[in-house]
Amino acid sequence: MATRSPVMPRLTAERLFYSTMALAMVATVLIGFAPSYYLRGAVATWTPTPLLSMTPLSHLHGILFSGWTALFVAQTLLVSGGRTDIHRKLGLAGFALLPAMIVVALLASLYGAIRHAGPPFIPPLQFLAVPLFDIPVFAGLIGWALWKRRDAQTHKRLMLLAMVGMMGPAIGRLPMPGFLPPPVVIFGLPDLFLLGLVGWDLASRGRLHKATLWGGAFLIGSQILRTALMTTPAWLAFAGWAVGLVK
Repeated sequence: MATRSPVMPRLTAERLFYSTMALAMVATVLIGFAPSYYLRGAVATWTPTPLLSMTPLSHLHGILFSGWTALFVAQTLLVSGGRTDIHRKLGLAGFALLPAMIVVALLASLYGAIRHAGPPFIPPLQFLAVPLFDIPVFAGLIGWALWKRRDAQTHKRLMLLAMVGMMGPAIGRLPMPGFLPPPVVIFGLPDLFLLGLVGWDLASRGRLHKATLWGGAFLIGSQILRTALMTTPAWLAFAGWAVGLVK
């Protein structure tokens, strides 16, 4: 028993940390999308602009990404409960979801630019840099996580980082003070979840895990690139060409 006692508290704390992060993320998604999707028409919106009509593509996008969020929470709780056997089986369902999510996210981003579905204070072609870059960032982190699925410590951090990259749309729909600049709302606030992972690494390991370091750098680097790129003539020309493909 003496050799097990230092290990069990750390494992318990680790499971509690990841479960808390997953539940906080799903709560953010539910609250952020409640007025415009989950409780549409039942609760008042927080923005002065009217809601856009829902299209079949909008519903498909909502169903797929809601399903992924629910799966992420379920997978995290299964590991916390010691049911890694079910976790692995459900992982196959998640793998099957990925191609559909990528295609639907791409189409939803392009049609969203046509419908001016982004923030009202950012021109649609500029804002298109946010969702279009979200897709390869998400796919890259998930692909890396699947490749490292037998390395539990790397896998769980990369899966969490992929979810951090998905938090922007939900947080952007929350009521925010008007003085916050758009990059803070779109990227900075979601990155608070990344800070939580950094804090966990430092508290539990005394240093950053390599997945937190490189995965976090990949995520933040993409955010900096988008912020720098989105107003350039080259990006606006590319975004206009991309949107023209679906008009």
